[in-house]
Amino acid sequence: MKKAMPNSSLEMGNKKSSVAICTLWTQNEKIKVPGEMFAVKGNLYSGSGIRYLARSLLANPGIRYLVLCGNDRTGSGEDLVSMFRYGIEKNGKIIRSKTILDPGLTVELVNKIRKNVELIDMRGKEREIENRIKALGEKKPYSKPIIIEQPEEKKSELQIRDVSGFRVTGPDIAHTWLNILDVVMKFGEEKPSEHGMGQKEFLNIMAVIEGDDRIMQLWLPFNKGDLSNYYRTFFGRGSASGLSYTYGRRLFEYVTPGSEKKWEKEARVTFDQIRNAVKHLKKAPYTRRAVAFTWYVHEDSRSASPPCLTQITWSIKYGRLFQTAVFRSHDMFGGWPMNAFALRELQRRMAKELRIRPGPLTIISNSAHIYENNFGQASEIIREYHSGKYFPYIEDKLGYFTVSVRKGEVRAQHHMPDGRETGFIFSGKSAEEIRRRIMNENLVSDLSHAGYLGQELARAEYALKSGKRYVQS
Repeated sequence: MKKAMPNSSLEMGNKKSSVAICTLWTQNEKIKVPGEMFAVKGNLYSGSGIRYLARSLLANPGIRYLVLCGNDRTGSGEDLVSMFRYGIEKNGKIIRSKTILDPGLTVELVNKIRKNVELIDMRGKEREIENRIKALGEKKPYSKPIIIEQPEEKKSELQIRDVSGFRVTGPDIAHTWLNILDVVMKFGEEKPSEHGMGQKEFLNIMAVIEGDDRIMQLWLPFNKGDLSNYYRTFFGRGSASGLSYTYGRRLFEYVTPGSEKKWEKEARVTFDQIRNAVKHLKKAPYTRRAVAFTWYVHEDSRSASPPCLTQITWSIKYGRLFQTAVFRSHDMFGGWPMNAFALRELQRRMAKELRIRPGPLTIISNSAHIYENNFGQASEIIREYHSGKYFPYIEDKLGYFTVSVRKGEVRAQHHMPDGRETGFIFSGKSAEEIRRRIMNENLVSDLSHAGYLGQELARAEYALKSGKRYVQS
């Protein structure tokens, strides 16, 4: 069987079969079908993966039936249904979906798939799949193999070594995500992954989100319905069909060590980590013990699909609930946005129970990566919604400076965000000298503030040397 993409998660069966099985987020082994009854079985984690699935169908015209089943965690199954039912627009966008296929997959080629491959939707009917396949008639290949090469992504010239850590901020989740995509696509190291496909990886991105998303921005790769489906998994206390784990189960029903043996399922002791964190915070608002973990050392260190989110901590600072989440591995295109929305919702719910306001949400992504099947879509989103735009001025939480020229010197006075003057005053005849002293005192935390301050110090120095009047802009 010709493969349009390398994928270690594909399960090969009978190459003479005319049936392929798409298991969405459910682990392949959980869909019990004898190997002689299908040609190939594999996952579809995101809508963007449909481009590879479509290429594989064209490259293997002997596949005449595509069985769709499994847990539709991110709506990728619904996007696939939309492609088969409605087709695509001229720009490659699947009708009634946000997913966009690349230019190589034309309307004509997609219609060829729709005409010759029957999509059989068995979501929620997984136990009936074997009988359904037995009832299918044999069909011959509809054409010779059609090989559509994946467009080559221009390699970044910004391959910088020895860089770890990057702080990204934004007024909300959607705008912060744009900055993250830009950083990873520009500076990420191109390398293979354990999922059989390439990636760009940047180490230790820290995203800080202060505000809430009042509307769903156009560039987000999902809608409110998809997000609601994800919330059910994230906050659900039971296990989800076909998934090796869910964050909801690990956070709200963490299995107590020592009670995890398979034959002792009925005796398992679970622990609600979220309730415990709230209890700690109510008892001692200054506590450092409000922590939740998702990692089972004995199980996940040997698992083929361990949790990406490993830890969440909560702290109360000046009457607001701060939340920090740590991901050991983070798909910044297909996973980060929904993860961020769910974490923000968790923070809101906990803050409501504590009767305080939520503060910033911080997400630390140890391995911040974008898979190659998302390179094209990520680049297009960056080009349309990020590149060439003005960087918004964001108020520095550490305060601001008033700059003036007096008594033959440039003077910079530091203020708290509420306007109170502090004891940090910097003066001299050189903007460079003052800038260096300010940075040494760690009084600037935001790039836009740093740029503005440098601009004003330079203007003040010019006014001092030229004898012109200076007024801070």
